[in-house]
Amino acid sequence: MRTAAGAKRAARPRAAGKTQQMRALRERVDNLAHLMEVTALISSTLDLDEVLQRVMKLAKEIMGAEAASVMLWNEAEQCLEFQTSVGDVGVEELKTIRVPKGKGIAGSVMESSQPLLVADVRKDARFFAQADEKTGFVTRSILAAPLIVHDKVIGVGEVLNHMDGRPFTELDLQLFFSFCRQVAVAIENARLHKAEVRRHLLDQQMEMAASIQKSFLPAALPVDGAGRFELGAFSRSAQEVGGDLYCVTSLPDGRLGACVGDVSGKGIPAALYMARVVSEFRLFCSGGAPAGEVLESLNQSLSQGGMRGMFVTFAYAVLNPASGALQVANAGHLPLILAEKGGGARFVGGAAGPPIGMLGRAKFREEALNLSPGDAVLIYSDGILEARGKDRELFGEERLLAAAAGAPRGASGLLSGVHEAVERFTRDAPQADDMTMVSLSWGE
Repeated sequence: MRTAAGAKRAARPRAAGKTQQMRALRERVDNLAHLMEVTALISSTLDLDEVLQRVMKLAKEIMGAEAASVMLWNEAEQCLEFQTSVGDVGVEELKTIRVPKGKGIAGSVMESSQPLLVADVRKDARFFAQADEKTGFVTRSILAAPLIVHDKVIGVGEVLNHMDGRPFTELDLQLFFSFCRQVAVAIENARLHKAEVRRHLLDQQMEMAASIQKSFLPAALPVDGAGRFELGAFSRSAQEVGGDLYCVTSLPDGRLGACVGDVSGKGIPAALYMARVVSEFRLFCSGGAPAGEVLESLNQSLSQGGMRGMFVTFAYAVLNPASGALQVANAGHLPLILAEKGGGARFVGGAAGPPIGMLGRAKFREEALNLSPGDAVLIYSDGILEARGKDRELFGEERLLAAAAGAPRGASGLLSGVHEAVERFTRDAPQADDMTMVSLSWGE
């Protein structure tokens, strides 16, 4: 028969087992609470540096560690770089260290994508001692876990040395691995947010540049009440900000000036250069100087203190409404098209000098034409010739001449005829270059 003393002795192991189970359960509940705390913390900010500083402080606290750090993978340099570190370590010294994939504990984790527990670094040949040598910190035990987002390792998290001197355990490793999964998500979210902010700022800058660029183009075209000339203009950028420009101006002696230019490059640099070209062109043509002299003055100005590598092809035509005389000067631009009232179209006013901004002492000769009543002239950028159809074929010179020859008479008819031909050819296919046209016609 079992005695009362024996029953008590038998109950003690069972009670001790329950106590251990309760401790383990409580520890798991605490770990879950810690992970929930991490989730709340990393959701509270989208600033990457702040996220990393906060989570590493929390990692140090949760894991009871002396120090914690995050290394992120530098794709360009193909190495891990210390991003944030907390604890009694030299942060600035750590940031000078580069760890290749496969080297050291962190490099091994980066290569294997698996967490790693090193109870005693003195017994592990993989230990990378350079960090301790630079900072004076003494590493004894390490937990290292990969930072994984969408099956891609973006870095490694580490905690060093348990505060009570004992090595880390497998349970510690599981907790830290789960912790690092959330840290990786936080890092990715912060990066995406930073990229989105940058994109938004760039969009704002592009909108502002487009608005400024548009302000340099004519708000309205000159109109002749006597019907001696007609003007038309069209411009469309392939991107929000383009490199094409055009200008139409009434000169002091009653003549009419029209130009089209195509700045090398795209985006904001081209827009800034375009604004300078238009401003200085208006200055140099305002006195009514011959077309060639205007281009020479513009070229000299832009060649001095110009933006490195920037230039502009430029065609300038001056019409005398009283006689139909047309002066053309061309700086590396495409030839103009003369659409005659009697039918047919041909190229005129080919390039008589290099693009503006390339050679400071270049000369630009003029070509003189006498328009007949009803003749029209088209100045255009290479985006018209290089417009591509669905099969990637170029619109080209033959189609352009055919469109000009078959267009209705007058400046507006020539402009709309060519524009409609290009639109039919491209059929809304995306275009890589800006398109700009200015047309002018003389008499009836």
